Amino acid sequence: MGIKVKGYGIENNRLFVLGAGFSAGASIPLMDTLLKLTMDKFQEESEISERIDNYVRIYKNLKDDEKIDYSKIDFSELCDFLEFIELREYGAGERYKDSGSREKISLRYYLSKTIAENTPYNDIPELYIKFAEQLHDKDIVLSFNWDLLLEASLIKIGKKYTYNFVEDGYINLAKLHGSINWRIEKPYMDDGLNWKPLHPEYDRTKLEIYKSDSLLNYTYWENNTSSIEPFLVLPGYGKAFDVRFNALHWYKIENIFNFTKDIYIIGLSLAKDDFFIKNLFLYTLQYLKNHSSLHDGDKKLFIINPDDKINEIYSFISKYKYTNIIKDKFTLQHIEDMKNRLKHNNATTK
Repeated sequence: MGIKVKGYGIENNRLFVLGAGFSAGASIPLMDTLLKLTMDKFQEESEISERIDNYVRIYKNLKDDEKIDYSKIDFSELCDFLEFIELREYGAGERYKDSGSREKISLRYYLSKTIAENTPYNDIPELYIKFAEQLHDKDIVLSFNWDLLLEASLIKIGKKYTYNFVEDGYINLAKLHGSINWRIEKPYMDDGLNWKPLHPEYDRTKLEIYKSDSLLNYTYWENNTSSIEPFLVLPGYGKAFDVRFNALHWYKIENIFNFTKDIYIIGLSLAKDDFFIKNLFLYTLQYLKNHSSLHDGDKKLFIINPDDKINEIYSFISKYKYTNIIKDKFTLQHIEDMKNRLKHNNATTK
C-alpha cells in the first residue's frame, strides 16, 4: 500500500516534479553556493565544524593549517567521506544516533538554517504565489527540494497541503529528499514546535518522520532549538541508507504517473550518480501510455529547464511524442500556459 491516489477522473489531474531550479527565482541558494554559506554559518556557531574541516583536509590532502575554500568543495564528495566516518563509528559500536553521525546531523541542521534564512517567507515572489494559486486538490507535487517555499506560498493564499495523501481537499505534496521541517522520531520533551507524524495511518517502520509547521517561522532557527534535527537526504553513497526513512513516499510512486494527465518537470537536472531519481524516471516515464479514458496524444510531459544540456540529460525520454522540452527558466508565462491548458482540458471533457 503506497501513496493513495484519489478516485477522480484523471482528465484534470496533473503531476508537478520540482527540482532546485524551481526555487531559484526566490534567491534560495543552489548547491554551488549553499555549501559555502552553510559552512560560514556552521563555523560561526559550532565547534563541530572543525571536525568537518579536518575531514576535508584528509580527503583533499591539505596541510593542517591550510584554509579551506568551500566554494570549491564538491558537496557530494564531502557527504561520501562523512558516510565513511559514520561507517567507522558504526563498526566500532559508537554510532551517535540512528539518523546519522553527529557531523552529518549538524551539517543537516546548518544547511537547513541557511535555507530558512534565505527563504523570503514575508515577501514571496509573485511567481510562486501564482503557481500555488493554480494548484488544485487533484494535483500531485513531487519535490526534491528541502526548502519550504511552496508550503509558505500555499499558506499565504489560504490553501492547505498534506504530506500524507489521505486528507481530502488538500494539495498533495511528496518531498522525496526530506524537508527542513521534518525530523526522525518525536523529541523526548515538548519543545513548543508541535511535532506531528507524517504517516499516522501507517505502521511500516519503527522510525516515523515528524513534521513541524512552526518551522516556517525563522524565530525558531534563530533560537537554535535543540530538537530541530532536519531530515535531509544528502547526496553521495549515504543516500541509499537515508531514503529508507522516507520509503513510503518512494514506494511504488510510479503509480502516480498513471493517474495524471499532464506532467511538468520544473528545474530538475539529473546528476549522473543520482541513481534513485534516474531509475524512478527510467521505470516510469519511458513506459507511459495514455490512459484508456484519454484520446491518443492527450497526455503530455513538459520539461522546463534552462540547462544547455537538458536534451542530453533527458535523452531517454525526449524521443517520445508526448515529451515537450522547454529550454527556459521557469516564469509566469509558463504558469499561464498551465492554466490555459487546464481550461482547455476542462472544456474538452464537458
